[in-house]
Amino acid sequence: MEKKLIKEVQENSEAAFTTVYNQYHAKLYYYFLGKTRSEAISADLVQTTFLKLWNYRNHLNLEIALSYQIFRIAKTTLIDLFRQSAKERLLSLEDYAAIDNIPETTPVSSSFVEEIKVTLHKIPPQRSRIMELRLSGWTNQEIADQLGISKRTVESQLNKAIKEIRTLISADIALWILLCVYHIS
Repeated sequence: MEKKLIKEVQENSEAAFTTVYNQYHAKLYYYFLGKTRSEAISADLVQTTFLKLWNYRNHLNLEIALSYQIFRIAKTTLIDLFRQSAKERLLSLEDYAAIDNIPETTPVSSSFVEEIKVTLHKIPPQRSRIMELRLSGWTNQEIADQLGISKRTVESQLNKAIKEIRTLISADIALWILLCVYHIS
């Protein structure tokens, strides 16, 4: 029965899609409500999930339970929302930092600077160079142009460098580096 329903959805049957919608709408809504605690967001996520289901109906697999496929779409839809929310929070944090609530120069001890230099030598050379340039005030685009790589590669390398540095140094220094990297646009 379920394979037949999936096949009909794949063949653009609006009646079959309506059946699927009626069967899973409430389940998805309460799944999202439990994760977001927002009725409006949950309703939007349900609609987005069904829109994705319809748009990618040709990719449905007859051998995999429909409920699994729908909830996989729901999960990725929720992850997309969380990523977007995190990105917006990061942007608002950068806006906050730009208001000069974080001093241009942070008082730093010589041992602090020395620990940063030692740590930068422990990560791969290109990552170290990118981090040094970023901490010197260069923008990601300027670094990309200087090193002949894409801006996206610079961003990726900075993220990897920060993760590596966090494991190698104290929390205070890691926080200082994060503030410097994201304060300088």
